[in-house]
Amino acid sequence: MKSFKEADDMKHLCNSLLLCGIALLWAPAAGAQDVIVRRVTDHVITLSMTNLGMHTNITVIETQKGLVVIETEMTPGIMKIIKEAAEKKLGRSDWAYVINTHGHLHHAGGNAAFPETPIIGLERFNMDRLKNTLSTDEGRRGYCGFVGVDAALKQLRRNLTRATLTPAQRETLRSRLRFCEALKKEIMAGFEVRNPTITFRDSYALDLGDIHLRLIDWGHGINHSSLFVHVVEDNLLLGMGMGGGKWIPGFTDDKPSLEGIRRSISVFKGLCDENFPIDVMIGIHKPYLSTSRQDFQQSRAYFQTLLDDLTLAQQDGLSLEQAKAEFSLNRRHAHFCRYFTLPEPERREKQHQETIDTIWELLQKEASSGSQEQNN
Repeated sequence: MKSFKEADDMKHLCNSLLLCGIALLWAPAAGAQDVIVRRVTDHVITLSMTNLGMHTNITVIETQKGLVVIETEMTPGIMKIIKEAAEKKLGRSDWAYVINTHGHLHHAGGNAAFPETPIIGLERFNMDRLKNTLSTDEGRRGYCGFVGVDAALKQLRRNLTRATLTPAQRETLRSRLRFCEALKKEIMAGFEVRNPTITFRDSYALDLGDIHLRLIDWGHGINHSSLFVHVVEDNLLLGMGMGGGKWIPGFTDDKPSLEGIRRSISVFKGLCDENFPIDVMIGIHKPYLSTSRQDFQQSRAYFQTLLDDLTLAQQDGLSLEQAKAEFSLNRRHAHFCRYFTLPEPERREKQHQETIDTIWELLQKEASSGSQEQNN
């Protein structure tokens, strides 16, 4: 049994890494035995390597027509470990489909671990940006920094110099160091990222015999994940922005459109309908499971309120600066701050003002386009 001092020393090592903001924690991860597997329903399991600070909940659905995996982690090497753990748990390896909800590397970077399996994604999803990142030495080094591997290696080597380490602590850190070194080697060598082979707009249905999946686009440019997956028979929904998403809604670097905003409002409204049964929701990141639809309700209300307010403001002849003052979070929309508590107040207001700028510009362009059509 470890002494209190040994346990405290290891806790200190772990905390020192966390305080440095390192995405890769100290716990070793070398094989399928290090993957956490959870049974959610009779058909669904999730797998994660939670020692990866930016870990993604990988979901696997068992069906009569094969296994479906949703998300593929950050590299093929990591995904192969998770894939091996899934096959061991389920006793089968008949992979039918891969679904990537969006094109971030820590969601889609490992999809080449399924070289022959069809990949499903939205029409607008394209992995070329990720491929470009991995095509240059500078991009690969940047990715190492993004996932925290460089900082983790530096901290691990520093901690290994501590004279007070026990043999067990030293071996734990050495195991973690080997894992991080292998991960950096994989990234710096570059790896394949596959584009979707089956694409769709709006929605897509999969008939897998005993299980039916509905894939739902919830609006271009809203958040990073634009794809929900509904497991119909299990009343299960999977996606980002569910349960504990206290960040105020906003737009991604993908340019939003009024069509995308209105689609998001419509999709959120549908997901809140009591006739749309959802017993459990799996968040792609954290939290793990949720049953509350409050995120959908609040996000829908936020965008609908802004859209209505800014439309009326333009009709009433207000300037953009007048609208931004009138509809600030602290003045007009303070009630949303009771739910959206992140980021900190100053950044939250800044993001809110940027959202106003974007919607205002889109509304102006729509009004101008409508006027030109009438004149023609």
